[in-house]
Amino acid sequence: MSITAKKTITPPDAEQQQVQALDRALHSGIPALVSQTGERIELPGSVFKVLREAVGFMSHGRTITLVPDNQIITTQRAADVLGMSRPFFIKLLDTGVMAHHRVGNQRRVYLHDVLAFAKKRDEERLAALNLIARDAFEAGLYERNAIPKGGSDE
Repeated sequence: MSITAKKTITPPDAEQQQVQALDRALHSGIPALVSQTGERIELPGSVFKVLREAVGFMSHGRTITLVPDNQIITTQRAADVLGMSRPFFIKLLDTGVMAHHRVGNQRRVYLHDVLAFAKKRDEERLAALNLIARDAFEAGLYERNAIPKGGSDE
């Protein structure tokens, strides 16, 4: 099975009204496809969800990119996805935080592993921030803070 490269899709200006009409239709219920012979096939929930998301972005003139989650990516691309430098990402790989393999002398990772790492990292960060905020609240630190004169809390 071959792994396809990402496919960027941008709706042409001429199709913008059609895409917006399709977006409205997708929010009115679960659609079905009708074949040339008249056979009606209801879309499975997972396909419907992907279609609705894609059409939603396209209806606002945004470009979408479809990438299979088993896509193999370079360490530079993975570092870009995670918002870190490539050398730092390679150090993470060397500590074993994520599976990787080599192609020649270069490391490669699966996109789904990178996305899972990002999700876990974000959950851990949120949990840590919640813990810090709870500890600060319990210690009464929020009560000592005052909004500066002429300032706001935003």
